[in-house]
Amino acid sequence: MLNLVIAPDPIYKTICTKVTQVDDTVRATLDAMMATLRAFHAMGMGAPMVGITQRLVVVEMEDEAGALHSYKMVNPVIAERSAETSTMEESSITFLGVSAPVTRSGAVTVESLDEHGAPQTVHATGLLAVCLQHEIDYLDGKTFIDYQPPVKRDMLKRKMEKQKRNGPIPHIHGAHCNHG
Repeated sequence: MLNLVIAPDPIYKTICTKVTQVDDTVRATLDAMMATLRAFHAMGMGAPMVGITQRLVVVEMEDEAGALHSYKMVNPVIAERSAETSTMEESSITFLGVSAPVTRSGAVTVESLDEHGAPQTVHATGLLAVCLQHEIDYLDGKTFIDYQPPVKRDMLKRKMEKQKRNGPIPHIHGAHCNHG
């Protein structure tokens, strides 16, 4: 398991570097990220959340039928976005005590390499589309806080700084918890 980097932290403004070769080190990192994601009952994780500045994302969530799907992505890129949008309240296990509404594309196509270096394409809608956009944003130095108007963004940052000083808050079970 990896340690979380609690926001605010400069790593969340870092543009992550492209992985040049998918090797055992990258696979071990993806596995450790997935173990960390599961330990914190999260749905997705971008590498900066655990102090890594490579273009790596892991996601694990159930679909509408209750089947669990896991994704390990190397160098993910959003190849297509729908014009249709949806707004959801977003939060993060590394942004303590804050959430905010974000409007994103309702459907995306993400191209990446899998943990073996093979090309993969994921067509996502709904919560999976939101999660993928949220995690890929981390790789580009952007977070859900950045979508907020300046006054709200400043208020959320102050709240995070206070919470960071006070320590972690207990996990509150919500509709989108992933306890796989």
